[in-house]
Amino acid sequence: MIAGIIAASVSVFAQAQTARHAATVTLDGDWYLQAGEVVNQSDAGILVTGVTYSMGAQDDGAGVWEDYLSDGQREDRLPGSSTHYSSQVWSGLQVTGQSIWRFGGLDLDRILHASAGEVDSQNLDFNGASLRHAYVEVRFSDGFRGHVHLAELGWDVTQVLTLGDGAAAVPEPASALMLATGLGLLWRSRRRAGCAA
Repeated sequence: MIAGIIAASVSVFAQAQTARHAATVTLDGDWYLQAGEVVNQSDAGILVTGVTYSMGAQDDGAGVWEDYLSDGQREDRLPGSSTHYSSQVWSGLQVTGQSIWRFGGLDLDRILHASAGEVDSQNLDFNGASLRHAYVEVRFSDGFRGHVHLAELGWDVTQVLTLGDGAAAVPEPASALMLATGLGLLWRSRRRAGCAA
């Protein structure tokens, strides 16, 4: 079982290394996930042409963006609020292979009551429940789209997300947890073997 977990991890890693479309998205916890970067790791000639950073479905407790300094297009306005929306969309990008595109100027809040458009703009989320619908989508020049969900972690935790064709899009913290679980199982099985001797 442990060998299967480790082999699955290696397989996903190997696929990501040879993927035609690949990108790494870093969301900066020092800026409460309101700034970050996208690195295009695709084959030569494949550009990153667009990025969507969305809080997803609008329900009580979910994250939501507030109008602030970020460029790009604001989509999915919160009904009942003139200043809040769920998706920030950047189009017309020309990010070549191995190049980095950076963004910032976002303002993340939390929906208190979606039906009334009531928002909490004073308190941070340190358990990550507000990110339960959040995702990033990266669009490539040949029409391919990569999509990855954020992990439900506090806003002060940096998230490194990988996506591409042929590889499972997994938030980095989840990969680390899977590896730690696998190593824990390995240690436990060796300890049992030692006790039996």
